[in-house]
Amino acid sequence: MIGIALTRSNHSAVELAAREINASGGIGGVPLELMGLEWDVVDRFDAEDILKWADRFAATDDLVAVIGHSDSSSTLSAAASYNQKKIPQIVTIATNPAITNIGDWTYRLCLSDAAQGPALAEYAVLDWGKKRIAVFYVNDDYGRGLAQLFEKRVRELGGEIVANVMHRNVLEADDKELISSALANLKRIGEPDLIALFQRINAANWTINAIREAGISASLLGGDSLGPISFIKEDAELKEGMRISQFFLPRPEDEHAMKFVNNFRQFANAEPEYGQAFAYDSVYLVRDAVLNGGFSREGVKSYLDKLIREKTVINGAGGAYALGPDHDARRSLYIVEARGGSQHFLKALDVN
Repeated sequence: MIGIALTRSNHSAVELAAREINASGGIGGVPLELMGLEWDVVDRFDAEDILKWADRFAATDDLVAVIGHSDSSSTLSAAASYNQKKIPQIVTIATNPAITNIGDWTYRLCLSDAAQGPALAEYAVLDWGKKRIAVFYVNDDYGRGLAQLFEKRVRELGGEIVANVMHRNVLEADDKELISSALANLKRIGEPDLIALFQRINAANWTINAIREAGISASLLGGDSLGPISFIKEDAELKEGMRISQFFLPRPEDEHAMKFVNNFRQFANAEPEYGQAFAYDSVYLVRDAVLNGGFSREGVKSYLDKLIREKTVINGAGGAYALGPDHDARRSLYIVEARGGSQHFLKALDVN
């Protein structure tokens, strides 16, 4: 049994993986079961609820691992509990660098912001030629960490941070006033070359509208949280030319990725994003860990640690990756550009 601590938008991916595994005979003849699909996890951060479910997972004897969570704040809340209870935790899309420092039982399939932040800064300054940069970011474990690492590297490369604006995840009246005031000041002192948005979709949509309404024509750069194609499609004209950090970019030549994309489309009647791809890969990773390490939490951990020692590259639906000694995945980071409501590949960044 695997515990699922993911938002509902990612459930279809783990259900698809479980269906495929069970159709092929399960895990050594044992059907794979998923626990926690009824949990409305991290749609609204609730530390008490998170710890309650961590206890339920721990008390379930047949449970060998937990997949999740879907944001950094929830993951940081839960990771200490999973490590204390010695439950292998596979993190899919939470990027705060501190997550895999909490304990040896936590592993992560996405890139850490310790890799993403500096890589985006190097791309912005060295590849894109941007020197005067404003940063707008959400005041949580995702936004603060990514902004801090990005800004530090920008300054090391000789760039200038001309504005640094922190706000709530769900914008309230004073957040909007703060953003509008900062934009008016930028218009007065001189427009930046680039505005970096380390926000989630709703806040980014409002901010981009405010940027253009303020008459600022600066280029836009978005973090991984703006990777969903649905973000690009909404108000596509306003986002034309925006560049975004993308963790999942299935290419026609990648048969494994394209098979997942096609199967997911049929199963969920939707296009998969990186959260679904990494959730799907996590189920198969646990499957392989049980087959090779045994039906126990210790066996799963033993297999994951062996992958790290042997530097094994895994070809997942979300692309090839390997787990590093810090338990963070080593994988490609892509830069895509919004054109006509779709994403166009520009560059793969070397972050290993």
